[in-house]
Amino acid sequence: MRRPDAITTDSEATRPLSDPRGVVLITVLWIMVGLSLLALTLAATVRTEATLARASGEAEQAYFFARGALEAVLYRMAYPDPDPERQQAFFPYAGGMNHYRLRGRDLRCHVAVMDEAGKLDLNTAPPEILERLLRMVGANSFRAESLAAALDNWRNPDPGDGAAASGRRRFRFVEELLQVPGFDRELLYGRPRRQRDGRTVFQRGLMDFLTVYTASPRVNVNYAAPEVLAALPGMSRDEARSLVAARARRLLEGSDLSGRTPAEALPFLTTEPSLTFSLTATAWLEGSSTRRSLRVVARRDPRSRLGHQRLVWYDQYWPSPRVRRFSAPASASGPDARRSARAPLKGDPWTS
Repeated sequence: MRRPDAITTDSEATRPLSDPRGVVLITVLWIMVGLSLLALTLAATVRTEATLARASGEAEQAYFFARGALEAVLYRMAYPDPDPERQQAFFPYAGGMNHYRLRGRDLRCHVAVMDEAGKLDLNTAPPEILERLLRMVGANSFRAESLAAALDNWRNPDPGDGAAASGRRRFRFVEELLQVPGFDRELLYGRPRRQRDGRTVFQRGLMDFLTVYTASPRVNVNYAAPEVLAALPGMSRDEARSLVAARARRLLEGSDLSGRTPAEALPFLTTEPSLTFSLTATAWLEGSSTRRSLRVVARRDPRSRLGHQRLVWYDQYWPSPRVRRFSAPASASGPDARRSARAPLKGDPWTS
């Protein structure tokens, strides 16, 4: 016999266990969450694309402004002002280089002008000097000695190894060092290096200290890096730093060298400028952290229609810290730039 409270009607037996309106509400909520995530992702993508497009446009403007500055400097150097003082005012000297600044409405550009004679010529530098330079860029004594010997053997190959009739082979570009056994890209272009205090610094490579355009074993002391000066015979690091400090505010003359350098180094030093120079132009927009740097190596040539020859041009270039510290905005170019040429840049916002 069934209990009365156990009796169920047909309508109660067919009633669903849950309300369908709750399922619909949860589904709608999940759809809204998905749409919100999609909208956030789309907004972030659009914002990123807009930032990249703005940076690309700023880099493009900086590139052409830097290129225009290079053309202006090449013209001023090929056809200098008849007044030497005015010409010097356009290119004030500081920090082992000359400076030229160009200003547009929103654009700024700094051009570092350096004599290529401030570097060691790869074709004429003696092996012992190259060995000392290799130690300066981080090679140990054994590797530096073997690399200097391999480099000298490459310059003076055995007959039948592709040597010229004179028995000597010349480098046309510094990058050809990679053809010499033992040389690698880190040694040529530099590499990060951890110091004893734990800080990581960039070890500069041979590209910053070598050239192939002067055909002279002598180095211009007014434009040489301390590493180049310290690689000369008899020259210590302290003596190299002393020369760099002495040229901080003015160009050194020949009479300034006798009391500051050892006798062994004097035959390898000069204060006379060469006809070949290197220009590094860095341009940026005001308020932007994007920088574009270009470099050209040119030689004065009165016989040329342009007054110079362009030996090599780099559309993408990463300037050394020695150059970057001077690339700060200035109020003007020309005579007013003399004071600003010594103003270092705070921070290092390079992105080129």
